[in-house]
Amino acid sequence: MINKNLVAVIILGLLFTIVSSMNAQEKQIESKEMKMMMQDEDMQKCMDKIAADSTMRMQMMDKMMGQCKGDKEAMMKMCKKMMDNPEMHKMMMMKMQSEGMMEGQMMKHKMMMSDSTKTIEKPDSDSLHHK
Repeated sequence: MINKNLVAVIILGLLFTIVSSMNAQEKQIESKEMKMMMQDEDMQKCMDKIAADSTMRMQMMDKMMGQCKGDKEAMMKMCKKMMDNPEMHKMMMMKMQSEGMMEGQMMKHKMMMSDSTKTIEKPDSDSLHHK
């Protein structure tokens, strides 16, 4: 009788231990998920605050450019991201034109166009008849 009671107590003790350890593991996972969600929310709030303040935007832009310094691929990705936005693209092009940054490029392009038309040879009607 005592052996049966002892076996029952051991089994119940094992079950209690297993159940309590499973609950503790679930709570650890839930607390990690909650921390990550709170960090994401905090990060989102910080990003919203930066986006709303022009001084902070400029500081963040300087910070991003500083981080990309020397890394051409990262810099190109950042520039491409900005230029993919149609409004940003239009605004930057207008700014570049108003500051005369594009004039050198346009002059170079016009010179290349005029050079390319000079090099195209038009066949003479005489040379076609002699063949």
